[in-house]
Amino acid sequence: MQENSIQSLALDFINTRSEASFKKLINRLKPGLLGFIEKYVKDKDLSHQIVNQVFISVWEKCDQYNSKWNFSTWVYTIAKNESLGALRLKKRYLSHERLEENHSKLLRDCSPEVHMETEVMGLTGHEALDLLHEKTLFEIYSLEEPYKSIMIEKQINQKQLQDIATSQNMNLSTVKTRLRKARKEVAAKLLKNHPSLVKAYYEKE
Repeated sequence: MQENSIQSLALDFINTRSEASFKKLINRLKPGLLGFIEKYVKDKDLSHQIVNQVFISVWEKCDQYNSKWNFSTWVYTIAKNESLGALRLKKRYLSHERLEENHSKLLRDCSPEVHMETEVMGLTGHEALDLLHEKTLFEIYSLEEPYKSIMIEKQINQKQLQDIATSQNMNLSTVKTRLRKARKEVAAKLLKNHPSLVKAYYEKE
């Protein structure tokens, strides 16, 4: 039984660096790792992608493993870091996706130069989006109340207007009015403080 333990399989792989020993190690580790990763990312397909990346890292970084420590602990630490990294990328992608939908709403009311009929430029667009994301969040969090909380709930947390009205004990028309005002204020600040960034991100058709 000891010969089939994860630790013994790991040491055999480290000593031989053979594909056969690595396959045995993977077969022992994979079920537990998948369950561990899925608890973090809540996504089965993404969990399989991450576990594959973990095994690539194990193969490439096995020389960094210190045999004084349990091999499983080392691998699960890699899995945790890969999972957190994947979540950050996923959150960033979703934030960017939402911003692409929302920036046109923010900007179209305040500038004849930037409107709905726009398209994102290639790599430059993605670089600009990173900066625009940062600047937009800054402007939203710089708003005064009650506009700030409404913008955070709608633009960042993507809550429904009725839910915002209920949680903030306001009627729906008040929420809509304040949201419009807040959007215009954020857009105006973006256009005033970062005109070159806005123009770099958007291009007229």
